[in-house]
Amino acid sequence: MKNKKLLMWFSVIVSILVATTSLLGIFYEKTYSREAYAWVLQALGQDYANLLVVVILLVSTYFMAKNSLKAYFIWLGTYIYLVYAFFIYAIAIHFQFLFLVYVAILGLSFYTLILGLMAADIEKISKLSLANIKIKLVSGLLMFIGVMFALLWLSEIIPNLLASTIPQVLSDTKLWVNPVHVLDLGFLLPAMILVSVLLWQKKFWGYILAIPLLVFSISMGLGIIAIFIISAINGLPYSLPAGIMVSTIIILSTYFSFLFIRDIK
Repeated sequence: MKNKKLLMWFSVIVSILVATTSLLGIFYEKTYSREAYAWVLQALGQDYANLLVVVILLVSTYFMAKNSLKAYFIWLGTYIYLVYAFFIYAIAIHFQFLFLVYVAILGLSFYTLILGLMAADIEKISKLSLANIKIKLVSGLLMFIGVMFALLWLSEIIPNLLASTIPQVLSDTKLWVNPVHVLDLGFLLPAMILVSVLLWQKKFWGYILAIPLLVFSISMGLGIIAIFIISAINGLPYSLPAGIMVSTIIILSTYFSFLFIRDIK
């Protein structure tokens, strides 16, 4: 793999920065002192998920250094998650002492992801994609996640647009718009649908991005579950059906990812 040593060092630096911001968010009250209470709880849930992602990133980095293709796919997924999560931190958390750290993590994660994709062994991955019999299962799951969440978010947005009202989540968090809606509808969910189609057609980019997107789904799902748990502990409302749905996606994404990469050498 090209630039392997550089990617390893970037991963170590990103891991330290992410762990630092997460621990400060959890234990230092002034970190989110300017946020609405509901947004503080969501940020804390994300911080707990970030600590788990740091562990996954470091473990996958270690095995990727030993030329593990399985670890490479998981490693890519952690960086998709970090770009997504820290874009939200950088633009939706009020200006405070961690602002430049959020921006640094966002930039480092984005460029490390790009360098990682450029370092892919195209010939090896293309050969493996032709032999993998779990392609259609993973393709179907990606399509399901992409379409389901797109319909879910649109069911929240469109009625409020028609009624010229503001979604409840914006009233609770005091945000202008929901950054999750922006990232999901603008980038992530279309990417899942596109990758699903490419994977079904056994195209290279479908194969290389399928597992990373499922790893992202697992990581983000864990963050959502953490938010629900923190909300319940603090007496705020949460959706049990949504929790069951997200938990199901975590389980299916984990199981299908395992099936998909099990035979990769």
